[in-house]
Amino acid sequence: MSASACVAGQDKNRADIQALRGLAVLLVVVYHARLGAPASGFLGVDIFFVISGFLITGLVKAGIEQGTFTFRDFYFRRAKRLLPAAYVTFLITILCAPFILGTSELRDLTAQVAGALSFSANIALWQQSGYFEGAAELKPLLHVWSLSLEEQYYFLLPATLVLIPRRLWLRATILIAIASLGLCLALIQWKPIATFYLLPTRAWELAIGSLGAFLIAQPQVRTVARRLFWPSLVLLISLPFVAVGGRHPGLPALLICIATVVVILDGRLARNTSKPLRSLARIGDLSYSLYLVHWPIFAFMNNAWVGETPGELPLELGLAAMAASFPIAWLLHRLVEEPMRRARIAFSWSHLRQVAIVSLALAILPLGLERAFAFDVPSGTFRETQFGLDPGCELSHFQVRPACMTSTDPEVLVWGDSFAMHVIAALRSGAQASLLQVTRSACGPLAGIAPVERNSRKGYDAAWARTCIDFNDAVLEYLKTASTIRTVVLSSPFRGYLDGELFDVLVKSDSLYVQTHPDPDLALKHLAGTIAQIRTLGLKVIIIAPPPSSGFNVGACLERLQEEKLILGAPQDCIIDEKDYRERRSRVLAFLNRIENEGNVSVIRFDALLCDGTKCRTTLEGTPLYRDSAHLSDPGSALLGTRLALFDQVERLAR
Repeated sequence: MSASACVAGQDKNRADIQALRGLAVLLVVVYHARLGAPASGFLGVDIFFVISGFLITGLVKAGIEQGTFTFRDFYFRRAKRLLPAAYVTFLITILCAPFILGTSELRDLTAQVAGALSFSANIALWQQSGYFEGAAELKPLLHVWSLSLEEQYYFLLPATLVLIPRRLWLRATILIAIASLGLCLALIQWKPIATFYLLPTRAWELAIGSLGAFLIAQPQVRTVARRLFWPSLVLLISLPFVAVGGRHPGLPALLICIATVVVILDGRLARNTSKPLRSLARIGDLSYSLYLVHWPIFAFMNNAWVGETPGELPLELGLAAMAASFPIAWLLHRLVEEPMRRARIAFSWSHLRQVAIVSLALAILPLGLERAFAFDVPSGTFRETQFGLDPGCELSHFQVRPACMTSTDPEVLVWGDSFAMHVIAALRSGAQASLLQVTRSACGPLAGIAPVERNSRKGYDAAWARTCIDFNDAVLEYLKTASTIRTVVLSSPFRGYLDGELFDVLVKSDSLYVQTHPDPDLALKHLAGTIAQIRTLGLKVIIIAPPPSSGFNVGACLERLQEEKLILGAPQDCIIDEKDYRERRSRVLAFLNRIENEGNVSVIRFDALLCDGTKCRTTLEGTPLYRDSAHLSDPGSALLGTRLALFDQVERLAR
């Protein structure tokens, strides 16, 4: 969005571009407030990308054609225009963070600041965006990824235009747009997170804006734009309010980008003086500052809110965060952004040194604050991710890894998703535990069926579900030749196979795949079938149930309780109400009862130890048992394994 702050020459006073900025930032801010509409407000970022490409290309193009362009002046002007407001935002965010963020999130902030200062925030966030990483909604500088991506484009664009002949500018831009779009379409199913965050797969959106800058002077293009103006305007206003499915960026992003450049090329709104357009243009004037400040406010609110779904703030909190964003953005715009834009400051090495010193100070500051505000937590790093025996045991495809064994001749195979990973520490408490771990995130141990998350943000769509089914088929094939395995432990929350509000299921029948609605009978059929196949091989089976959970993030709540920080959306003592637990998880509990009776399989539960008929404890002997809303912490899992003699139970009850 940063080039949205860079207006050049004849485009400086175009009301339509300012109005498009206003529309884009409103879509993003209201979407982040989770008010229910616009359902696809994230498309506002795609509008910004096109505006950025158009404006920055026009600026560089004009400078080269007039013989006034220099790299030094170009980058200094960008820094003068963009860094002051950004650095003030970063500074205030860093200073507020220790009082609001938990220890885990404060540790993540250091990498976010480093990424923001080095224009590599998109890369840093991509690396922090695994299944187990801190929720995106908790990262105060999450939004800087788009600014970093644009800055990377700005580093490459001037050099490209300077190095190649002018007659090839248009062709080169078309080639870049096509290559980037092709790469995006090729990788979106395979590497959705990388495709979302990285320049090679998002450059086509900025390149569409660049094409507009090259084509705006051509009468034929303006004629086409005039004919497409009204459909494009309707699309820009309506599409963000439609709940678009699939992975992003996809067809909706392409349509929004084309519609944006058509409206810019047509230009008729530049002469429009209507009140709605002027109002949007005024918001557009604030768009850079509003974009900068709004997300840290939402992220801080999300951190205090430890409700079950991160980022799903109640209506009143979402409205409060949104309302606070506008006056703070106005102050940043009035006191920092505008004065620096108007200031007559020319490049000098002294100014460059000052920027370097401030950047270094901002990079070091979160490290110092992290140490200064560190809490001496008795249970240690209880919120760290549990992968089981090794991080490499979070598999993307089936394989037997030495790091995922406790013995060269394992006798117990632990199979399932992240809930199988978190019981590894409990099982290892058995002195004779000889384990092999085969686990994949979100992929339960049910043959022939896999969950499909609706409107998936993490890529758990139908394509992913096929790979989950293939993974489980491979586990069963392995068991046919695994001579040392005697017992198979299955573990999963099973929610994805039962919750019709958030999930569908993909079912494999012969070589055909059918996506359908979750059904307990269907899930029972597949789990019972999986157990039967295992027993056919002469092996014993047992299921370990998920621990009690409720409508809040227990691990985050416990961390904030220990650190005496604000807790919203959970009991202030972080203890689970047993009645609430049994109501919320009634489908899973009923399903486990059925498989225990109808499948003749033992189910080991944590409830008897943790629940007393009224409450379910979340700490034991001073040890926090949970790391998030439902997963056990590493020390908590080990303690429960000892108290329950879990491995001995597996040996005794498996059948």
